[in-house]
Amino acid sequence: MPIDDEDFEIQISDDRKLQLFTDRHEFTRRFAFYLNEDQPREQILYFFGDGGNGKSLLLKHLEYHCCKKFPPDVWQQWRELPESQAAEVADFVRNAEPKTYTPIPVVRHDFGLIPIKEDKPQDRFYGLLMLRRNLAESAKKYKFKFPNYDFACFWYLLNKGESDATLNQLFPNDLIDFLTPVVETFAGFPVVSQVAAGLKLIDKFGGIKRTMKLIQTRLGVSDERADEIRRKDIDTELIDCLPKLFAGDLNAAVAGKNKPDRLVMLFDTHEKMWDAKRNSQGATFWYQDEWFRRLLRALDYRLGIVVAVAGRDCPVTQLQWPNAPRFPIPADYIDAQLVWHLSPDHARDYLHKVEIDKADLADAVIKYASVNPDQSWEDLQVHPFYLGLCADVVLAERRRGIELLASDFARIPKLENKTAELTDRLLMYVDREVRSAVHSLSACRAFDEDLYVKLGSGCHFQASSANFEMLTSFSFVWKSQKRGDNWYRIHDLLRRLDAERDNPKTRRAHEVLEGHYREVGDAAEAIFHANRLDWLRGVEEWEGVFNKALNKSRYGECKSLLGVREELWIKSDYSLGLISRAEGFYYTMLARYAEAKQEYLEAVAAYNRALITNPDDQNTLQSKGFALLSLGQLQKGIGEFKVAKQSLSDALATCNLALLISPDHISAFNIKGLVLNCLGGVQARLKEFEAAKQSFSDAIAVLNSPLLIAPDKNHLLNSKGNVLHSLGDLQAKLSEFEAAKQSYSDAISAYNSALIIAPDSIGNLNNKGNTLRSLGDLQAKLSEFEAAKQSYSDAIVAFNSALLIAPDDIGVLNNKGIALRCLGDLQAKLSEFEAAKQSYSDAISAYNSTLLIVPDSIMALNNKGIALQILGDLQEKLLERQEALKNWQEALEMFNRSLAIAPNNDSLRNRRDALQESLDNLGEDTVSL
Repeated sequence: MPIDDEDFEIQISDDRKLQLFTDRHEFTRRFAFYLNEDQPREQILYFFGDGGNGKSLLLKHLEYHCCKKFPPDVWQQWRELPESQAAEVADFVRNAEPKTYTPIPVVRHDFGLIPIKEDKPQDRFYGLLMLRRNLAESAKKYKFKFPNYDFACFWYLLNKGESDATLNQLFPNDLIDFLTPVVETFAGFPVVSQVAAGLKLIDKFGGIKRTMKLIQTRLGVSDERADEIRRKDIDTELIDCLPKLFAGDLNAAVAGKNKPDRLVMLFDTHEKMWDAKRNSQGATFWYQDEWFRRLLRALDYRLGIVVAVAGRDCPVTQLQWPNAPRFPIPADYIDAQLVWHLSPDHARDYLHKVEIDKADLADAVIKYASVNPDQSWEDLQVHPFYLGLCADVVLAERRRGIELLASDFARIPKLENKTAELTDRLLMYVDREVRSAVHSLSACRAFDEDLYVKLGSGCHFQASSANFEMLTSFSFVWKSQKRGDNWYRIHDLLRRLDAERDNPKTRRAHEVLEGHYREVGDAAEAIFHANRLDWLRGVEEWEGVFNKALNKSRYGECKSLLGVREELWIKSDYSLGLISRAEGFYYTMLARYAEAKQEYLEAVAAYNRALITNPDDQNTLQSKGFALLSLGQLQKGIGEFKVAKQSLSDALATCNLALLISPDHISAFNIKGLVLNCLGGVQARLKEFEAAKQSFSDAIAVLNSPLLIAPDKNHLLNSKGNVLHSLGDLQAKLSEFEAAKQSYSDAISAYNSALIIAPDSIGNLNNKGNTLRSLGDLQAKLSEFEAAKQSYSDAIVAFNSALLIAPDDIGVLNNKGIALRCLGDLQAKLSEFEAAKQSYSDAISAYNSTLLIVPDSIMALNNKGIALQILGDLQEKLLERQEALKNWQEALEMFNRSLAIAPNNDSLRNRRDALQESLDNLGEDTVSL
């Protein structure tokens, strides 16, 4: 039975550009073959070509006019026509009567859309979820189900908890119908609540296992598949499996009984997956669209799934999909089609549609808009963007009652100047207020009428509804999807032209917009416009604000800044390295280790490029060494000790080169000391104990060298104290207790020396407190209980001294809490139970102070949970069951909050799971607390 037309016919009467769509008959014919042949083609249709050639408009044309399945006997007549009659086939497909074909469901995913909240088309999680929602809407008649993928997404959100969105915003309606009774029954919150917060609430009340089981049952996910999904590491395994789970569910849906004859998936602006990373190489380059390749590889095209992609680069010769080291797409599966310029006949057809019919004028315009005007008429290649601008020029003058002549287009500029001249001519013929508005609006990433009025006031042009309507009718103004109703953007070529010319009106608009966004508190947009006014100022502000937000665990602010990151002008490799390194820190904090590695590698690559032109630059060499150190620390943290050794060895070589060039450069000595300290830690984990000791000794020697020259360098003394602390930890592990105590004492002496120079140094006080705590741990282990108590007390005094200077320092508050907890452990061991409970309570208060400042501090959440759990254990031992249960439940909540932000902490996850199991074993009375 045919599907009702109303389900898939899309109203496009307001899209003037689509109505004027011209030519591309061969592509329409080819697309029709994909949809109507008996045997589906097992290829990906990929349209590639230069910007401005109309690839996006081609996809819209295919979406709105060509997703049609004809009866076999009807199609047989048209398929037999030779390619030379492609225009006839294309016209038939476009103009076929609704009752003569079956509409094919189609979804279009544009990688170039500006990310708005959870609509992030390039993101490997939210981009796929966005595709899921849109596919559910476009194929709602078929009620496609994605049980395994949906279950995995729900499990991912439970563990990540990054989103502030509601269930209704994240998932399509068909899934909400399943989830609403489950969530509202077990959590007691409506589906319009934030999904992450709601999941945490379920977990707090002990219902997460039953909730997930019920969701699993309702979705029809097998126990084996559910267990497989839950066993996967969230960021290193599950996130990478989501495209395959999505494709598997889609394959099953289109293979079912109630299925369409074909399903079309269109992907636009593929080049936006790289954007500012166009010049990246190796693993960084391949990583950018890896999730998309995973999806394309997993789709079963034999079932009638038709995929068409549009991008600037050929996937075979430029993107080199077949050569990707991971998840390649063989050339045999790619149908690459070059989208070239228009022929003169098709250009004339376009001009006829916009009512430019005078023959000599049309011929002159066509030749003017060609990229090869010196060629013969039949060989002309007419650039669609230039043709549209020429038409705008003619029509703008016609509105003033003046008809342009062929002679007005007689002088043809060079190709590289054509955009500028055409734009200038067009704006010469329009009202002065409109002309000013165009240059001003080209500063916007997107604009609506309100922002247009705002710019009119600040840039001194008359903003009116009539002029706004005229503006939005130009060929170079496009609707900005997903930004909201009635939002627009100026074509990138025109924006680039104004930027290259440093147009004073555009600069003034950037000034107005920077002020506007600072006034409304949108730091990211303000920095974008600051960057356009002064690229270095913008980059430095972005890095500073980003790092400050990261240090304060304001991850939402970091995400907003990342939203404009790809559009920043970064005109030096050195600055690119700084930005990439900052991104690496962010992803490390969120335990998104694959992305963190990519950013660190990109930082190193950027510094290497900078060193080609300036191999002796100290700042670049030191920054490269620091980036390699950060990479090594990341690899050490996730247990990749051998590759960490290599990264740290490379960092060491970089530091040595810096010192060879400038033997007295103190910062290079400091970074080298830090590298050797980390290398010693890696060697200790690999049980290379003698090598580790040597690295620590070398680090101390490296730091002593500049101290001979500059004994008052506070940061060098601080770094030396850190190395001595690490050496003490290793010696304590090897049962070299006296040597360990000496190392701790030497570390404390180094910090004391630094504090004589800088008595208000928070870092020195903090590190001194940490070393005193480690000394206390060793003394407690050796049953030197009074000495241990004194060390813990001295540590707390050091932290309190720091807090008198900086009461909101979250690192110091967190470390004070750890020292109090260790003191409590010792007091409990000595049966000083009331004192122990007080120490645990004081520790929890310190963590609470941290969380008041930074609610998402991973360290504070982890440590508060541990302190609550230990306090509960003590209360259980003292038969204070109700108090113990309360603290255990709160500890569980802390662990879940932490794992929601950074799920790859295996030790914490194991602790959480063990605590949850213990609570489950205590009985249902724990749930009601």
